[in-house]
Amino acid sequence: PIPPYSRLITGGLLLILAVLTVTVLVHGPLTGLDERIRAAVLARADSPGWRWLSDTPQRPAQLLTDLGMTTVALPILAAVALALAIRRHTLRPLLTALTGVVLLLATVIPMKIIIGRAGPGLPAVVPGQLGVFPSGHTATACVCFSLAVLMMVAGQPARFRYAALAGLAVLWLAVGAALVWCDYHWFTDVVAGWALSGLLIQLTFWINRPRRSSAAPGL
Repeated sequence: PIPPYSRLITGGLLLILAVLTVTVLVHGPLTGLDERIRAAVLARADSPGWRWLSDTPQRPAQLLTDLGMTTVALPILAAVALALAIRRHTLRPLLTALTGVVLLLATVIPMKIIIGRAGPGLPAVVPGQLGVFPSGHTATACVCFSLAVLMMVAGQPARFRYAALAGLAVLWLAVGAALVWCDYHWFTDVVAGWALSGLLIQLTFWINRPRRSSAAPGL
């Protein structure tokens, strides 16, 4: 059975994603919040004291956004899943990783095409082309790195699991903030990416949960 708190989390994430999607489609009040957040961020990002985050050779903000690239996140997830499969003598890590990637591609790409939201400062999206809602970089980084880390700490003592969750929370926030800071995404694109990621991670582990045999021993 699914724990009640898990259902609450799932319902909350679905509600957030639904509200944001409707708001973007009808140009609701949250789109105005996006504009205000973008203006505030750009004013700070262009100031001399903060420009180093995105305009220097090190470019830490840009490096964080790169974590959401499929050429970065997917190979890392695949490598972790393969290593765990070999170590634990089971295909479950590989199946879990594959499920997560399939769900990610099957949701993010269609949503981007159907919603067709233009990025900050960009012209309208041509029908059939990819928009920016939800943030694909956010979802890719959050889903792939979360699956990799959660599979690694499965069965470990609670202190390791809690530390892993704290680290993942920092990663989620850092990647999302960097995407807004670099003016690649609206704030609500990122929040939608977070909500979708949480749903996909839950669904991935639910699909790959261990099945108990209904047959009695010896039958």
